[in-house]
Amino acid sequence: MQHATLLQGIAMTQSKKYICSAVASVLLIASHAVAQAQTTEPKKDATNDTAMNVVKFEQIIPEDAWLVLGIDDIANTRQRWSATPIGKWLQSDAVQALIRDDLEASLKKNKARLQELGLEEDAWSWPHSAGIAFYIVHDQELDADLPHFILSGVWNENADKVDAIFEAVFAEMQKKTVGSVSNIDIHGKSGIAIHVKDNEFSPNKRRRGRGGNSFVPEGALDHIETLYFVRDGNHFLLGSVKEDLEEALGVYAGTARKSVADSMDFKKTLDSVGRGDGWMVMLTSALHKVAGAGGPQVELVQPYLQTLFGDVHGYGFSLSSDAPGAQFQMLSSIIIDGDRQGLLAFPNPAKSASPPPAFVSNGATGYGTINLQFGEVMKLVESMVASLPEEMSADFDATLQQYGPDLSKAFARLGPDMHIVSRKGRANFELKDESKKSDSSDTATGSIYAIRCADEQALTSLLNLFMSQGGFETRDFNGNTIFEDKSRESCCGFGGGWFFLGKSVFVEECLRSVGGGSKNGTLAETRECQQVLADLGSNPVLCWGYMDMLISFDADEKQKSKQGPSVAASYDSNDEVFMNKLGVDVPIDPFFNLLRDEKQGWKTAFGPSVFSMTQESSSLITKIRLLPPTTP
Repeated sequence: MQHATLLQGIAMTQSKKYICSAVASVLLIASHAVAQAQTTEPKKDATNDTAMNVVKFEQIIPEDAWLVLGIDDIANTRQRWSATPIGKWLQSDAVQALIRDDLEASLKKNKARLQELGLEEDAWSWPHSAGIAFYIVHDQELDADLPHFILSGVWNENADKVDAIFEAVFAEMQKKTVGSVSNIDIHGKSGIAIHVKDNEFSPNKRRRGRGGNSFVPEGALDHIETLYFVRDGNHFLLGSVKEDLEEALGVYAGTARKSVADSMDFKKTLDSVGRGDGWMVMLTSALHKVAGAGGPQVELVQPYLQTLFGDVHGYGFSLSSDAPGAQFQMLSSIIIDGDRQGLLAFPNPAKSASPPPAFVSNGATGYGTINLQFGEVMKLVESMVASLPEEMSADFDATLQQYGPDLSKAFARLGPDMHIVSRKGRANFELKDESKKSDSSDTATGSIYAIRCADEQALTSLLNLFMSQGGFETRDFNGNTIFEDKSRESCCGFGGGWFFLGKSVFVEECLRSVGGGSKNGTLAETRECQQVLADLGSNPVLCWGYMDMLISFDADEKQKSKQGPSVAASYDSNDEVFMNKLGVDVPIDPFFNLLRDEKQGWKTAFGPSVFSMTQESSSLITKIRLLPPTTP
C-alpha cells in the first residue's frame, strides 16, 4: 500500500490529490498565520545555528524509524509564504474582510481558553522548529516490534510562557482525574508522565477515523498507555518511550548516539528532495516491520511487491516556497537500489515536453502525458504471476498460455506515449476566450485516455475477441470503430493513429478532432499551457502534466456545495481537539469561504500547477510546482 500511495505522481489524475492537499494546507496555515500576525508579528530570530550549536531533529530519533517529518524554521517559512501571490492575496482587504469573523472567533476562543487556564492571552506562540517521528522498538516480553513516536518543538523565544501552558493543562488533567499525571525525572530534568489510556491525549484515539490517510495503521498505537513530556531549555519533547527521551536530551547535551540520521537510506532520501520549508522521509526497512504486524498475509505479498516495484528503500517529500519561478514546489522521491524494475521501469524514454496533441481541446481542466514501454507489459504480468504461490498462480498460467501471445503482439503496437485529459462539462465552466464558446449542451465530466496506436486493425481484431464478453457493442463513427458499453458511460475507439478510452461523448469529440484540431481551440493555444511548457523547458522528463487550478477549485467547490459541509482532506478534527486543549484553535471554515466567495481574487493568486518526473541517479523525482498567475 505504501508503494501505491507514493506513485500517485505518475498519473496526472492522481497528482491532483498532491496538489490540492498541499495548496489546502498552505492556505489553511497561511490564513491563520496572517491573522495572528495582525496582533503578534513573528520576531526575527537573532540567533544562528552555530551560536546555538543546533541539533537537527533527526539526530535525536532512534535508528529504526520509518517516518520522520520536520519543519526547520517556521517564522521564515511564514514570511516566505506571505511574499507569494497567494500570501499577498490572503493579506488583501477583500480576503481579510471575508474571513474576519471566522478568524476573530478563533482568536476569541484562544483567548478564552488561555484565561480559563489562568494565563495571559499572549502565552502561546508558534515554535521556531518542530518535528515528529515514528519508529520501532522491540518489546522483549512480547517478542514483537511495536511502533512508538517522538514529538519535538523548539522555542527560541517565549519558551517560559509556552511551558506555562503545558503546566496548566497537566494541572487541569490531574484535577479532573487524580493520578493521570505524575512528576518524574528524565535525564536530570523535571518531566511529566501522562497516563493516556482512554483519554483525550491517547495517541491512537487521536488518530481514529483517518483510515487510509494515516501513516500509522489504525490500532497500531493501542499498546501505548503512558506518554512522557520534558523540557530542556528551549527544547520541548513528548514521546512514548522514556528512555528515548533521555537519550535525546543526552544528544542535546553533547553525548553522541546512533540515530536515523546515520542511516545511508535516510541521507539519500532527504538529500534527494532537500529540507525546503518542510520535509518528510519514509523508510521501507522499518515500515515493513510495521506492516509485518498484520500477520502472515503481509509476508506473503512481499515477493509480489518486490516484483511490482523493485528494491525501494525510501520515499522523500519536501515543500518549499522559494523555488525559482514557482510560488510553491513539492518534491517527492522514490529511492531505488539498482535499476528500475516492475512498474517503475515502464516510464521510458525521457524526452523534452512538447505541446499537447491537437485533439486536446481548450476545454480541458488538466492534462498529462507519460512515455510508457507498453511492449514490456506482458513480461511484467508473467513475472507477477511467477512470484505468486503455486496454488494461486495455476489459473493465471493457463490464461497466459491461451491469450499471452496475442496480448503481447497488441501491446507491442501501442505507445510509446499516453495522454490523460481531465474534462469538465462545458456547462460547468467558462472558456477563457469568450469567442470560442460552444453551443454544446455537453455537461459530462471525466477523463479521456489517448494512446498512440501503430496498428489499428490488429488492436480491433483483438478487442473483438474480448469486448463482446464484457457487454460492449461495436459501432461505426465517421468511419472509425467504437466499442461501447450499453450504458454509454465508457467506450474505446480508434482513429488517426490513436486509441481513445473514456466516456462516449469524449471519445467521439477526439475522433472528430484528430487531424483537424478542436473547433473550440486547442489546449496548446492557451496561455496556461504555454506558461507550463516554458516552465518545463527543454529538460528530458519521463512524464509531465498540469492542472488549471482556477477551474478545478470552482468545480470542486460546486461539488462540495451539493454534498453539504466538508473539511479539507488533510484536516483531522481529533487534532483540533488536541490543540484546543493547549489553547490553540486553527479555523477551517475560512478556507472554504475563500473558495466560495472570493473567486475574482483567485486570478491574482493562482496560476496553473505543473508536475514532471525525472530519474536522477538512484532516485525517481516527481516535481509539482504551483506557478504564479498567468499573465494576460
